[in-house]
Amino acid sequence: MTQSIQPAGLWQRSAAWTLDGAVLGAMSLLLAWPLLAGRVAAFAQQMNDLLESTGHAMGRAVIDGVPLPALGVTVMQDTSIRATTAGLEDAIWALAWPPLLALVVVSAIYHAAFEAGPWQATPGQRLLGLQVTDARQQRLRPGRALLRHVAGATSWLTLNIGHLMAAVPPLHQTLHDRLSATRVWAARPGMPAWAVAWLALVSTLLLALGAWWMASAMATMQLALEQSLQ
Repeated sequence: MTQSIQPAGLWQRSAAWTLDGAVLGAMSLLLAWPLLAGRVAAFAQQMNDLLESTGHAMGRAVIDGVPLPALGVTVMQDTSIRATTAGLEDAIWALAWPPLLALVVVSAIYHAAFEAGPWQATPGQRLLGLQVTDARQQRLRPGRALLRHVAGATSWLTLNIGHLMAAVPPLHQTLHDRLSATRVWAARPGMPAWAVAWLALVSTLLLALGAWWMASAMATMQLALEQSLQ
């Protein structure tokens, strides 16, 4: 480690995390894919059933003259929605656990191996010029690197407040950095232009995906509502 390093900031670490996340997500989906083929269709069908049930329930409530302030409660108490919600919950769990299990295993190996390896960084961290060390700026042992990764669960369980702690100077430590007594350093200040563009692209894609899903969901519910009112 050189004397010119400084604690890595929130945005530098976010860019590195999303780069690693893209790799780990693709690897996890690939490993879990043999179990997912039929479950994706089942999830999509259950989601469509719930949206249609919601639209039909809204139509019945309107026909029955339910006052607008009570419309939401009445719709949520509809028996068809309760049944389709239970089916959707089962479909979500069936779809989610294979890639989540693969992600837990692959991510633990990935982070422990790279952060304790010669790079002292994952590929995403290395692209951003970051390095992970212990409190004395020494290379992590595999056990410490694995502990840091496991401690990362606490940052997720705090609804990402633990991650946002990386914005707090002077050391910019996340909650899992503090729990594992580790540090993340940057070889250069600021963010390269490509990393800013990458974060902008990721944000844009997530917003576009969310907007597309909302539009599709509203269209499905509206169609079911119109059918009920006819």
